[in-house]
Amino acid sequence: MLHKIKFRILHITSQDDQFPARELNHISPSTKGWRSAKNCPYPQQIVVELERPSRIRKIQILSHQYLIASKVEFFVGDSYGN
Repeated sequence: MLHKIKFRILHITSQDDQFPARELNHISPSTKGWRSAKNCPYPQQIVVELERPSRIRKIQILSHQYLIASKVEFFVGDSYGN
């Protein structure tokens, strides 16, 4: 059974004030999502901390039809208990 894992945003390199990263924690039809700032340097980074150690089987990324990333990378770390 798939379910959303709770997380918190630890760091972002930029954001558009109309589309803040905190939107990533709220899933609803009215959610606007996160966007990087206009004319920002690349790459952009979002660092998240999961609520607890988890086995990840699927990550969903929904892009705006005109704002699609050319590359997405994931880096995973384990600092549980530190």
